[in-house]
Amino acid sequence: MKNLLKKIYFTLIGHPEMVSGEAYIRWMRSRGIRVGKGTKVIDPQNIKVDDTRPELITIGENVLLHEGTVLMTHDYASRAFVNRDSEFIPSHGRITIGNNVWLGRGVTILKNVTIGDNVIIGLGSVVSKSIPSNSVAVGSPAHVICSFDEYQAKRRAEFVNEAIDYAIAIYESGRTPTVADFADDYPAFVDGSNWHEYDYPYSKVFTKPEQFEMWKKNHKAPFHGFDEFMKEVSRRRQSR
Repeated sequence: MKNLLKKIYFTLIGHPEMVSGEAYIRWMRSRGIRVGKGTKVIDPQNIKVDDTRPELITIGENVLLHEGTVLMTHDYASRAFVNRDSEFIPSHGRITIGNNVWLGRGVTILKNVTIGDNVIIGLGSVVSKSIPSNSVAVGSPAHVICSFDEYQAKRRAEFVNEAIDYAIAIYESGRTPTVADFADDYPAFVDGSNWHEYDYPYSKVFTKPEQFEMWKKNHKAPFHGFDEFMKEVSRRRQSR
């Protein structure tokens, strides 16, 4: 209901670009901001892209602009100089975001920043200096904490244990886990040999058919099917 009211409000006051992520991207492009294909905007009512100098912003392909994203190409702190010394010193600079960049919630990117390809920026980070390709950065100011490959390897090593712990948490809540509970955790027990047995929204993750085909070919699930996965869950519960 809250989101519906927001959509009605923004439509009535003449800001249809706020209604959907696709509309917001169309609005950015209409303003002169370069936006690559495959880029997505989450919760457009709650992001701020500085369009005072739209030509200074370039956003690559397959970028995620999450809720609370701020892209700020100018600095209006010059008002402080005007107030004290009657001196006006404008300030602005480019923002360039590469391809396959994922922004967590509440990320702010300031002027004179270039973010390379294959980059993850953690929740609430303030990016005031450029971030190289193939890296993960967090903090305020944001700094690189590991490489993209290192983070991917860490996630690969942890996701099965996380799925098992989720199943145990469901048991602890008084409910028995079902196949439907693991629409995001299916790689623990689904691969190319049995994917057709599970009605999961694969296309939600693999937006290109070739991606799904490659996943089916390369991914080997640690457990063969949900029943085998649940046996390990039971074993872990008993060993606690």
